[in-house]
Amino acid sequence: MFEFLFFITALYLGYVAKEAYQAVARAEKGEPVFVEKPKPVAPAPKVAAKPVEAPKKPAPAAKVEAPKPVAEKPAAPVKAAAPKKAPAPANAASPKPAAKPKAAKAAEGKVVLAEDLKNPETGEVTPVPANYRFAKKWIKDALVEEKLLDRVYKPNELDDATSAKVKDAIDKLRSLKKYQA
Repeated sequence: MFEFLFFITALYLGYVAKEAYQAVARAEKGEPVFVEKPKPVAPAPKVAAKPVEAPKKPAPAAKVEAPKPVAEKPAAPVKAAAPKKAPAPANAASPKPAAKPKAAKAAEGKVVLAEDLKNPETGEVTPVPANYRFAKKWIKDALVEEKLLDRVYKPNELDDATSAKVKDAIDKLRSLKKYQA
């Protein structure tokens, strides 16, 4: 089997060498090396014309309806103007107050967790990592610096208990104003 594959490969390499030699010989004579074959033009599809029959006179009682034109694409829907709200009566209840900004929520005593963390040294803003393994180096160092963790853990040291402890530490880091973006 190996001999057969060797023989086929040798034939192919011989063919390639022969074609290359002929192309060089043609180039020396001034003939074009590669000749593009013209692409065959596909003939236009023939549409068989149906013979038009003379319209027959309809019976006086029958009505002939004109054929309805068929649109190929449906028309785009027309956007209607936004309906205006009716003015509220004077005795109606007042509408709900607008949403309070984050600062007002923090003033109420609720802890605001940041969506993004900001490195106070460089100003880099990054999303809060979902997993300690994907946290950036500066976040891991900040957890140790803020004494939320005792040290930076290696990926092979993370078990269920350590992961839970790290998750709580990341949540506490999110609540620190220093690291909020």
